[in-house]
Amino acid sequence: MNPVYEEILKDVKIPKMFLCRQSFSTEHIRNIEDRIRDTVSSVKGIEKISGKTVALAVGSRGISHIAEIAKTMVSVLRDHGAAVFIVPAMGSHGGAVAENQRRILEHLGVTEEYTKAEIRSSMETVIIGETEDGVPVNMDKNAAGADYTVTIARIKPHCSFRGKYESGMVKMCVIGLGKQKGADYCHYQGMANMGTNLEKIGRVFRDHSNVLFSLGIIENSYDDPCFIEAIPMDEIMDREPELLERAKALLPSIPFDNIDLLIVDEFGKNITGTGMDCNIIQRFTSEHMLPKSFIKRLAVLDLTEESDGNAAGFGLADISTERAFRKMDREKTYPNFLTARTVKGGMVPLIMADDYDAIRTGIKTCPDVDYERLRIVRIKNTLRLDLIEVSESMIDEATGKGLSLEEGPYSLCFDENRNLITRKW
Repeated sequence: MNPVYEEILKDVKIPKMFLCRQSFSTEHIRNIEDRIRDTVSSVKGIEKISGKTVALAVGSRGISHIAEIAKTMVSVLRDHGAAVFIVPAMGSHGGAVAENQRRILEHLGVTEEYTKAEIRSSMETVIIGETEDGVPVNMDKNAAGADYTVTIARIKPHCSFRGKYESGMVKMCVIGLGKQKGADYCHYQGMANMGTNLEKIGRVFRDHSNVLFSLGIIENSYDDPCFIEAIPMDEIMDREPELLERAKALLPSIPFDNIDLLIVDEFGKNITGTGMDCNIIQRFTSEHMLPKSFIKRLAVLDLTEESDGNAAGFGLADISTERAFRKMDREKTYPNFLTARTVKGGMVPLIMADDYDAIRTGIKTCPDVDYERLRIVRIKNTLRLDLIEVSESMIDEATGKGLSLEEGPYSLCFDENRNLITRKW
């Protein structure tokens, strides 16, 4: 506790809160393993892998059930006669260090012990071709050295650019399998041109790589897979735009305007590439993306363990804590921004000692607010928007928008270190 801060913040009062539930479509795939086995077994060209080596490309995103999905993929590919190994496909993540990329997979539960497959992690690439304007196209050397490569890719709107192809199967090839070198080439004209670059580099992957198919996944608003399909490489560029539109329609939102303070319990690379989904908070790491500003102050309280020190997106917040700051590893964070040619997401917010001071600082620094009717929203992270805490002045608005009241009013509880006692989101 800093005595100067305490004096300045002593009169700040945190309003009582209500826990509300936001309802979305619950349609999802109930038996993931069976669905994967069915779609992979029927995908065009699956007979080619018998007696061949297959590199299974797994990324760094927190795809729901990713460990189970990877394990099932290894099993079903082996059932079709392939010798399977796993490669991390995550561009420059993990500080562009091979061992760190292996650790990221392990944080996600994708281990050699669980999947029963060797993980071959390398930042070395080979050139598989070039675009019509002479850009060399890189591919992970281990994947390129296999007879075939298969990718696992979640399709969703990207946080920093717009295009026919955003986060998904094409990007998994171009950025994920391209490693740091491939990601760097794709970003060389800035985020405003990412969509165009993904498309032209993606065509080289389609025509010249050994990628056989991608397991395309769409998640519903509860992060449960509602679409899983094995899509042949020669169909990906035609299919992905329509799947992206489907994913956009499922993107949840914070259903309020003019929020004084948004409290986000955690951020991290396992949640999204920018730590917090820019589409949700309407703050962007790329200058060309125009926000629809509706949050005056944003306090993020912690960095996920799964992010392994990569604090990409920290700069989207105004205020944070010593706990989150201490977890930040610049060597693992900065390569993303050096590669992407952006800087905002790598900046550091105002750092306070604990959650209590961070929240009070958020309130204190809010411009032009009614301190008797503070509009405060708290979420676990930008993937979990089914449960939302709102301050008592917002409860009528929340129920009017169709949110159901679960609990409250209550005061936020802090432990002996003045950090929030985490609720069971």
